[in-house]
Amino acid sequence: MHGSFARQTTGASPKAEDESFAALVVYEDVATRDRAMKVCDRLVQKFWPDLEIDFTWWRFDFLRDAGMVEAAADAAACSDVILFSAHGGRELPSVVEGWIERWVSRRGLRHGILVAMIGTGEDRLKGLTPIHVYLREVAQRATMDYLPQVVDAELGRLDSSIETITRRAEKLTSVLDNILQRRPAPRRWGTNA
Repeated sequence: MHGSFARQTTGASPKAEDESFAALVVYEDVATRDRAMKVCDRLVQKFWPDLEIDFTWWRFDFLRDAGMVEAAADAAACSDVILFSAHGGRELPSVVEGWIERWVSRRGLRHGILVAMIGTGEDRLKGLTPIHVYLREVAQRATMDYLPQVVDAELGRLDSSIETITRRAEKLTSVLDNILQRRPAPRRWGTNA
């Protein structure tokens, strides 16, 4: 595997095309990836009987490569859910912000959900950070619902925070309900639409 893509699968039979949605995870390092994996595993366990979730995974470092940043921007533009998992801080790396600006402009009026899992117990900056504020503004521009998670717990005690995110994700917002109920648009041959 190249490292940028990973499809979450189980032994169950594939779902129909209209019973799936795309989820993109962007993470900073091993600790933030592992936290995101726990949330994604729980979402798959909860929704797999009714819905296939196609995950793509992008580490911040991948976004330094011009080809990968374009592929990641295309994936984000088409994703129903985008999950950020990062340490708390004043701002995201400039390559990540540049990538965000690329996909925001490509989404059009496509609705979705942006989940921000920002901060660990080891970060010096605690609570609501400037990254949360930036991602909320990004969600507004991209016509996405915004689900922030402020993590103050140590990594070993994150289960309650992950449970909180999972419970919030399980609640069908009007946007998520629309995603789950929609039928895919028919393919138009000869166009890029």
